[in-house]
Amino acid sequence: MVDRVSSASRYAQLLAGMQINQANFNRLTAQLSSGNKIVNLTDDPVGAVNILNTTKQLGQIETFEQNVGMASAEVNALDDLLDLANGYLSEAWNKAIQANNQTYNEGSLKALKTEIDEITKTMVDLANTEYNDNYIFSGANTKTITYTIKENGDIIYNGTPQDNPDYVRQTEVADGVFETINTTGDKIFGWYKDGQAKTKNGELIFLDENGKEVIEKANGTYEYADGSGAFGGTVDDLEPKGDYSGVLGALKCLSNSIQKVLDGDTETGYEEMNETLDMFKNSLNTITTEQTKFGGVANRLDMTTSTLETSTENLTAYLSQVNDIDYASAITQWMNAQYAYQASMQIASASMNMSLLNYIQ
Repeated sequence: MVDRVSSASRYAQLLAGMQINQANFNRLTAQLSSGNKIVNLTDDPVGAVNILNTTKQLGQIETFEQNVGMASAEVNALDDLLDLANGYLSEAWNKAIQANNQTYNEGSLKALKTEIDEITKTMVDLANTEYNDNYIFSGANTKTITYTIKENGDIIYNGTPQDNPDYVRQTEVADGVFETINTTGDKIFGWYKDGQAKTKNGELIFLDENGKEVIEKANGTYEYADGSGAFGGTVDDLEPKGDYSGVLGALKCLSNSIQKVLDGDTETGYEEMNETLDMFKNSLNTITTEQTKFGGVANRLDMTTSTLETSTENLTAYLSQVNDIDYASAITQWMNAQYAYQASMQIASASMNMSLLNYIQ
């Protein structure tokens, strides 16, 4: 038995072939106009997933590059400020050495005190530097001015204290990799308050003959601040610890000791003046240590930048390999598809216009 092919069936086949050619032509047209092999998910499901994952990675890398750029700029600014602080500190230290030789007359000491007081103000201004509208040495309190100078001469640190771990500001420079980009003013510059140092609980702090801190407890006993036990002596065996630290403390103590010499108390004045030499030395060591630390951060950020750039190049090349079309090949395929589509339309049109009269001889 011979199956008869009806006109409806023949027309359906012609239409289906024409639609396939049209879809192929439209797909190649979209690829050619976009420059991408994969325009729709159905073009290549596996390739499409790879493109999505690679694009996501490139987006993450772009964010990391922005983070590294901002972090590098801030760390470089921080390093410049530490370098300036180092210079001013060295200048003050030299003046302290000059003052300690005890050969300056009254006029020279007054001039020296004026210079020290100016260096102190310069140091405070340096510590109050803003970067990108943030106070760079205020720890996490970046919107709070780092230092204020009171009328009585106290230099108060207003930022996050160095003993509070929340002072740290970090930036993510790679997936799960963070860099600390800040430090605190009280660590770098210290502070100065007129009077005796106290604990957070208001307990007075003393120093024993070896310079170890001793705390006067509320019950009248004395204990070492490091928890090593009770102090066996009495308050007469202790020296009150001044409430100052760092280069700002050294500068204020130097200025005060010069004033004592000018006021006639030469023995105490020169004794305290000599003590500032170690304070300047320790402050210089602190700043140098921080410079070294952030120098390492800067180097790591530079290496991270290179790594991110390499990753971007590799991922971009892979993305191009997966998705970019070969224009010469694509144009050839597009022209062939166009011819096939046009031919199918012509055949369909010719076939659908035929009637019984076309078969009468």
